[in-house]
Amino acid sequence: MTKRRKKATEGKTKVIGFGGKGGVGKTTLAALFLRLMGEMDSPAILAVDSDPNTCLPGVLGAEGYQTLGDMVEGYKGGRLPPRKFRQEFNTLLLKNEQEFYDLLPMGRNEGQGCYCSVNDLLRSAFRDFVLKGNYAYDFVVMDCEAGIEHISRKTSSFIDDFVIATDSSRMSLNTIKNIRNTQNEVKIDVNNLYIVANRVEDGEMLDRIEDLSGELGMTFLGRMPEDETLKRLNFKGKSIFELPDDSPAYLRMREMANVILS
Repeated sequence: MTKRRKKATEGKTKVIGFGGKGGVGKTTLAALFLRLMGEMDSPAILAVDSDPNTCLPGVLGAEGYQTLGDMVEGYKGGRLPPRKFRQEFNTLLLKNEQEFYDLLPMGRNEGQGCYCSVNDLLRSAFRDFVLKGNYAYDFVVMDCEAGIEHISRKTSSFIDDFVIATDSSRMSLNTIKNIRNTQNEVKIDVNNLYIVANRVEDGEMLDRIEDLSGELGMTFLGRMPEDETLKRLNFKGKSIFELPDDSPAYLRMREMANVILS
């Protein structure tokens, strides 16, 4: 991480998470939002992929990156002494530095050999480096693990604003309810909970999502429009930065970001 990554503003780091049921487009929303953040006046931004499937770097077009799981591979029990962890974490950020943001992919999930402590390391990285000290950022954009596991394990305990993507399926709507219930049970404080309808047509299905948002005390940001160019980029594995500025999805994300960042 170079000197230009230092905070551009005073005050607390704002952490914005993107979640939802798997396959509803949360990673694409996070990538669109991150691209939009790049238009701002030199903020220090960290992009975190806390999903062990590690999809965000590909959508962003990042290559040659190292994951937090890679960092602990080879260490007995997957645990590093504090001083060694600080050194390795700094090296990880340097390796993963992108044009206008730093990248922190979590990598493999718990319960797989030396990767069992990756979630603990992610929490430690946030507590000791990301949110304070020389590693502080203006914004952290986090692509969360699908479902509710990241909430129950408190991997998302540092999130200020949480954007939940949903389609019209019963499973996706149930995920929203479960996220809210689990958040209350484990007592994770989130300033704002937002809902974004994705791959949903106007009409009864969209109305149901908006009604559910109100019932759960969440803010409904609206519906992402169909965007053929975005679909083609995803199909070809192209970077979100190749999407035209006037694409329907990017323009809608700009409107939503105005609400999230207000």
